[in-house]
Amino acid sequence: MKLTVKQEKFCNKYIECGNASQAYRFAYGCNSWMDKTVWERASTLLKSSKVATRVSELQAEIKAKSDITKERVLDELSAILDAKITDYLEFDGTTIKFKNLGDLTDRQIRAVESIKEGKNGIELKLHGKNWSIDRICKMLGFDAPVVMEQRLNTGFEDVKDEDLKEKLMAMINTNEQ
Repeated sequence: MKLTVKQEKFCNKYIECGNASQAYRFAYGCNSWMDKTVWERASTLLKSSKVATRVSELQAEIKAKSDITKERVLDELSAILDAKITDYLEFDGTTIKFKNLGDLTDRQIRAVESIKEGKNGIELKLHGKNWSIDRICKMLGFDAPVVMEQRLNTGFEDVKDEDLKEKLMAMINTNEQ
């Protein structure tokens, strides 16, 4: 099952950007076409069994090359969540000093965002816990589903019930004749 050069180009761009219309424009050079036309053609192409199979193959290749798993991401985030400032600093009542970096565990090191020389000395910055907690909650499904309200403008919003009934009855009577 051989693809044309343009179809292969489309598949690769689609994997890269995730937007079928953008990939279609890139592969077929139709930048001056109307958005609707490009979208329709791109959707049709994406539904083609040859193209859909190739997209799946490319996705599988990328997944196979990647060693990043949900478990690994959660482990990174939990390292940030578990980090405490006392893991990195010692306070003797009057002075604060850094602990020996060589004594830190791998998990503690992963929680460090940066260490740099600042105007008041060495600055240690840990990754943000709030963002990490938010991300963990989303990944594990702890957040409640987001309810989105959508209102449809029908043109009847200001019509009273009696007027609406009259209009509907008139429409029904017209259709029965």
